[in-house]
Order: sequence, then C-alpha cells, then structure tokens
Amino acid sequence: MPMPTAARRTRAPELFAPLHVVAVDGPLGKVFLESDGALITRVSFDAITGNRSKTPPLLTEAARQVDHYFAGKRRTFKLPLQRLGTRFQRLVWAAIDDIPYGRTLTYQAIGERIGGRALGRTVGHACGSNPLPILVPCHRVIASDGLLTGYVGGLWRKKWLLEHEGALPKELFPDPPR
Repeated sequence: MPMPTAARRTRAPELFAPLHVVAVDGPLGKVFLESDGALITRVSFDAITGNRSKTPPLLTEAARQVDHYFAGKRRTFKLPLQRLGTRFQRLVWAAIDDIPYGRTLTYQAIGERIGGRALGRTVGHACGSNPLPILVPCHRVIASDGLLTGYVGGLWRKKWLLEHEGALPKELFPDPPR
C-alpha cells in the first residue's frame, strides 16, 4: 500500500547529522564556529567538519561578529549559545560572562563569586571545558599571581586576546630582538 502524500513529504530529523560550520580567518589563525542553526554549539581553534548545505543566518552573523571583534569594532557578542555542561561549569561560565572586556579576574575570585568552596583549580577545569572560547571569554581568567595559565587555544592566543582587549599591556612581554 503506498504511503500517504503528507507522510512522504515529512522527513524525520537527522539526529546525528553533522552541524553547520564556518571558519573565520583572523589574527589567531582559523577559528571554527559550529551551529545547529538555532544556537552556536562550539568554537574551536582546531578544524571541525560540518554540514555542507547552506550556512544558516545565525552562523553568518556569528562569523561577522567574530570578524568585528578581531577588528576592534565589537566588545560583546549577541548570539544564542548552547551551554551544555554540569551545573558547576554553567555557574563558572556565567561568572566568566560577567568579566568586562579589557578586564581580568582570577580563578580564585570566580570561585568566591559563585559561592561555596570552589577552588581555583576546579574553576580552571571548568574554564578548560568551555566549548565556546572567545564568545564565553575564559581568556579573561588568570592565576592569582597574575600569570597566564592554561587556555584551550594555547597561551600565545590567550596573551594575544588579552593584549587585543587592553587587559594586558603589550610592552609587558616584548618580542625578543631579531
């Protein structure tokens, strides 16, 4: 017996289909942005493969905002973000969102802000699990002694981002003479 016309037109969602990805070229190399079409799901400095169909408008807008950030024309992002993580990770990421452009906060200070007995080290692990670097600015979190520690994209990227935002003076770490 043939299928009714309406049933033939309706397709089941592809549960494990690749998400949409766009690469943004910038001063940190390529930055890959991933989206399910409704939310930004991941940002990576490593290549991500994705759906080759038409880029959703959200991903086009995200790429535009990241370009403007790199050009110094944007300080905050207005994008819907997917924040999958433990309750503790989400608390840390929310605290990171509150760090203003051009400022830093220590891992320990974030632990104190979210309450309880969160240690700087556990906050550091949550920062390292952040799937949305740059958009959720974990580069703004530093050690209590002012040192730059751990960053998913490498310390050179963290240094560049902080210098770009004016949170770290460029002359503090001058390039070695050639």
